[in-house]
Amino acid sequence: MHHSHFDFGYTDPQASVIAQQRSYLDTAMDLAKTTAAWPEESRFRWNAEALWAFSDWEKHRPASRIEEFVRLVKDGSIGLSAMPYNLHTDTCSTDELHELLREARRIRDEYGIDFTTAMQTDVPGQVAGLPDALSEIGVKYLAVAHNWAGRSQPHTTGALNLPRMFRWKTPAGNSVIVWMTDSPHGLAYMEGPNVGFTEGYNEVDVLFPAYLAALATRGYPYPPGIFGAHGETAEGRDGYPWDVLHLRTQGFMGDNGPARLHLSELVREWNENWTSPTLRVSRNEDFFAEAEARYGDELITVEGDWGDWWVEGVGSAAVPLALSRQGQAAVTDATSISEMAAWLGGSGIPTAKRESSEVYDAISMFNEHTWGAGDSWTHGDEGFQSGELQWQWKVGQGIAAHQRALEFREHAMAYLADDISPDPASVTSYVAANATGRRRDAVVRLLVKEAHIALDAGFVVRDGRTGEILPHSVKGQGNPAHRESGRWASVIVRDLPALGFVRLDVSRADTDAVAESLSLHSTPREDLLALENAHLRVTVDEQTSSISSIIEKRTGRELVNHDSVAGFNAYLYDQYGSSGAGFNHLANKLSVSDRLELLATRTLANPSVLVERTNDAIEQRLVFEYTALGVDKVEVTLRLRHGSPRLVIENRVTKKTTLIKESGYFAFPFAADDPVVHFEVSGGVTGDGIAHIPGAPQHMRAVRNWVSIDDGGDTVVWVTKDAPLVQAGSIALPYAPFPASTSPVEPATVFSWFHNNVWDTNFPIEQAFTATFTYAVGVRAHQDESTQAVAIATAADVIHPVAVAEAKGRDEAETAEVSLIDIDDDRVQLVAVVAGDEPGVSLVRLQSFIGDEIDATLTFGIDIDSAHRSTYLGDEREPLAVDGRRVGIRLAAYETAAIALRRAVAAS
Repeated sequence: MHHSHFDFGYTDPQASVIAQQRSYLDTAMDLAKTTAAWPEESRFRWNAEALWAFSDWEKHRPASRIEEFVRLVKDGSIGLSAMPYNLHTDTCSTDELHELLREARRIRDEYGIDFTTAMQTDVPGQVAGLPDALSEIGVKYLAVAHNWAGRSQPHTTGALNLPRMFRWKTPAGNSVIVWMTDSPHGLAYMEGPNVGFTEGYNEVDVLFPAYLAALATRGYPYPPGIFGAHGETAEGRDGYPWDVLHLRTQGFMGDNGPARLHLSELVREWNENWTSPTLRVSRNEDFFAEAEARYGDELITVEGDWGDWWVEGVGSAAVPLALSRQGQAAVTDATSISEMAAWLGGSGIPTAKRESSEVYDAISMFNEHTWGAGDSWTHGDEGFQSGELQWQWKVGQGIAAHQRALEFREHAMAYLADDISPDPASVTSYVAANATGRRRDAVVRLLVKEAHIALDAGFVVRDGRTGEILPHSVKGQGNPAHRESGRWASVIVRDLPALGFVRLDVSRADTDAVAESLSLHSTPREDLLALENAHLRVTVDEQTSSISSIIEKRTGRELVNHDSVAGFNAYLYDQYGSSGAGFNHLANKLSVSDRLELLATRTLANPSVLVERTNDAIEQRLVFEYTALGVDKVEVTLRLRHGSPRLVIENRVTKKTTLIKESGYFAFPFAADDPVVHFEVSGGVTGDGIAHIPGAPQHMRAVRNWVSIDDGGDTVVWVTKDAPLVQAGSIALPYAPFPASTSPVEPATVFSWFHNNVWDTNFPIEQAFTATFTYAVGVRAHQDESTQAVAIATAADVIHPVAVAEAKGRDEAETAEVSLIDIDDDRVQLVAVVAGDEPGVSLVRLQSFIGDEIDATLTFGIDIDSAHRSTYLGDEREPLAVDGRRVGIRLAAYETAAIALRRAVAAS
């Protein structure tokens, strides 16, 4: 399989790499023409590992060249992968996994090219939801090459005898046949170069037969240490059982290699000299078709998440990663709000599809697996030493994703608010939009501009539905000389409609009463250090700078494990004994034992200083700060909203840069006797009692938004907004074989791994920031609420804030409330509503968080002409029954599915 492993950077600055990849496609076309009359097996064929390479090339070539390329694809000379590039799929959002395939869908429809195959290279693991997304576009085959790079241990965690070819099935029933190239001692996708295929016939003649013999007899063909990375002898893997083999090779031994005639010449000479084995320059599609025909009935089937062993590296960019995650949330809000405007009889954003695509492009390029140069610490202008130049390009993707998503959401709100008329008796009115699929009580934050009400004047905020005055809190504008002049008012809006809005009206008042902070001198200490509402009582320990107790008042249970290695929301800081001075691949070459030789220090926070304790119209709030090794300071804000079953935790960290190898954690030890812990991952759920691919990492993972802990009939949910990396039960030392460094293992403890600089290539080796890491802890609002509903509601509180814009409608009619959706099963999440391909069609994207098949009914606030089951991208399947404004859909376990809705008239 001749391909170029496409790193966006690593070997050269990104612009250079991208230009070279365009050139490779030109060369591939030329070589296909050159060898057209050669023996069939040796004709040049090319595998475009990243579909993005073709899409980019297509933009820079004339139509005649594009037509010729498409002909070569259809003739079997060039293979296209459905995936745009190689990603850390664990950091993708669920909708993003599907949006990754939008370009394949376009090419399918525009050129008549069906996609059966996808490739993923380098990254050792793919997330649970990927096969569902691939299946929707018709992909049946997935070719992966897992580069263990000394930082992966699947062979010691259940995958020793996982065959190279197997069927990967999701709980929803979709599946792909996987070819996996792997080795604890090899470079996986460099298999061809390793045995001479980038050198010459003589080298292949010596090395390739030995490779085949080794593969057939011991499964892992290479001995330990042969490529410089550490590795123990891996015995016990069965030999390769089949007589058709997939072998990757490049133009040279290295990433971003060119297309070369060399391989076809070598294959021709081999086949002239040997009757067996026969070599064929091939495409992934051709291999899989033959392999399935021969051995499809013999393949084992495995199910579940196949986590990414390298995802730990994303902790090296805590701030741009958080910006990208905020963009992932905002883009779904934006598309849903734009469709809300269209459903109400107004106009959705005419450019919504383009804006959405631009956001997803930036988000996904940030999630692309190349996070830096080969020597990421360098400051040159070319080659492996262009580290800083490459990193600026990469960070720019995360910043662009964040900016584009927020602008898109603002644009959508402007269109929605343009059709909502203000209350004529008020100074101004605001539209408070809930883009989630659940009714909710939520904090709404709006800017009362000086242009409307003087800064020293009082005001009131009324619920437009009832005229009730809503108690509010006020905060001054930040950086006031350089931003819109006004004050930020916060109110609690009860029963905010699902996929809907409430109008809020602002009027002048004689006074503007704002609660004062409690006196830090005269208030009893026990009152200052405790927060309490109808659902929770929270207590802080100043000495450990952590939360000492969280009592769920409905049940009386203590949520904090007092016997844990660290307090709740306690800061832990590790330093490691490996060099931080920029030694390429050093972390990949080091290993440890259970003696934890490389753990140099572990420290906790110093005692804290209480900064603020407030009980205002919105919440009880407690602020304290502390110093610690590894940070200048951490300021902790605890927010317990009145009437809310959720505690919000904001850790604002000020950190300087260092070359010392380090990790920072916040600990969340939950008390549970017999915990069942589930993790939301992109496109699915994993954890206790849920199957996963053998060898998937269990010591750490990237979660999407939440972790749930069930204990008998009790439940608690933990949510992370900004930092996806978690370790559960224990902190693993981040060097192979990743031994636990805390004891005993606490199954219900979650460690948020919010930053590290462990890698010595590809990822940055230092970072500094002042940034806030937000978490939430949620319990049931009532006894009948499901665990999944608690998770969805808790995540919405911190990840999907209510969007606000001034009402600018010009009609006399006043609309104070609209609700556009109701889902009768609280375990089903509305991911987003997006515009379909045809006018008047919307795609309602859903995700089930339950491991059983269910029937869900959606009631809409508009009249419906018809409904169809659909893919996330809009390919319609079978029709769904419509009963008035109700549509039912059957969802398989953990399924992602959409409803294509043809609307009739606007909401009443």
